[in-house]
Amino acid sequence: MRILIVSNNLHIGGVQKALVSLLWNIHKEHDVTLLLFHPDGKLLKELPPDTKLISPRSGFRFLGTTKHDVKGLEYLQRSFYAAITRLFGRKAALRLMSAGQDTLGEYDVAVSYLHNGADNAFYGGCTEFVLSHVKVKRKIAFLHCDWGRSGANTAYNAELYSRFDGIAACSRGCAEAFVSLNPELGDRVHVVYNCHRYEDIRSRAAEAEVELPSDRLNIVTVARLGPEKGVTRALEAIAALGAARRRIHYYIIGDGVEKSQVLELMRRYSLESTVTLLGEMENPYGYIGAADLLLIPSRSEAAPLVIGEATALGTPVLSTKTSSAEEMILTPGLGWVCENSAESIRSELELLIISPELLTKKRQTLAKMTFDNASAAEQFDRLIRN
Repeated sequence: MRILIVSNNLHIGGVQKALVSLLWNIHKEHDVTLLLFHPDGKLLKELPPDTKLISPRSGFRFLGTTKHDVKGLEYLQRSFYAAITRLFGRKAALRLMSAGQDTLGEYDVAVSYLHNGADNAFYGGCTEFVLSHVKVKRKIAFLHCDWGRSGANTAYNAELYSRFDGIAACSRGCAEAFVSLNPELGDRVHVVYNCHRYEDIRSRAAEAEVELPSDRLNIVTVARLGPEKGVTRALEAIAALGAARRRIHYYIIGDGVEKSQVLELMRRYSLESTVTLLGEMENPYGYIGAADLLLIPSRSEAAPLVIGEATALGTPVLSTKTSSAEEMILTPGLGWVCENSAESIRSELELLIISPELLTKKRQTLAKMTFDNASAAEQFDRLIRN
């Protein structure tokens, strides 16, 4: 089939990594064109070599850029559109962005891969692009968020998604969160799991192999340093362990707006010898595979890719309870889920420190498991073929 997939960019992020993995899973069976608002990012080099890559010349391109991607006149243009969005909403900004945008055609399916955010957030726009600027038989929108917690639950977004033939949620939890707020669209919502490049994950882990201290419980978090990811409260939980924290080491892979807060908490709680901030890494798999535990301390999550990455490397997962945590971790037996609080994180970490045999047993279980994309591929194929 001739498929057009629309997204914002290929900077390092969960949605972008999921997109690259999907393309590797379907590129041999379908004629795929990828439209990126801003054709840039560290993941660009990881696309399948036969991917047809296009980008718009209209103002939509600014929805794929950060303020660091543009300068001069383009910086001023982006700032203008961002200001219009904050003041009057994304709908008003997109009317201006659409000027001069051609209508694309000759596709069987068009996919909006990036979900929308709040109406006044300078984010998204893929849904509007597919609805207004692609002439196609079937239109699909993907959801990679907890709809109610992400700020996307607005009348404007509900009207947009009602115009799609199918809506793909990356987990049952994400689907249920969307349908609970948009019950009239329930018959259009389908679960399509994220794909993973399992062999690539394992080979890259081997390339970046690291040795971590054997006398510590080595914990790793891979996340953007933003409020919803809960890294600051993970530090508070570790500080609350008291003397027991000397028996662990916590590695944080990622960067973001809360970096200064993370560093301040490390100083305040004297965690410099307990916590290592590694920053953003193109290849975090050496640390993930070497760690004893992947910690996801998020306040809200959709379906974190890092769960599949860690467990494919044999690393158990501890996550706070979010929309898909029990479905993705407890049901298949990949680790543990605690309540969504710093105190619950502290309590679970203390248990694993006291009882390391729990981690050993879980690693043995993971080593016997088989991981593949068969279910995700079947779900995607069924969705695009209706």
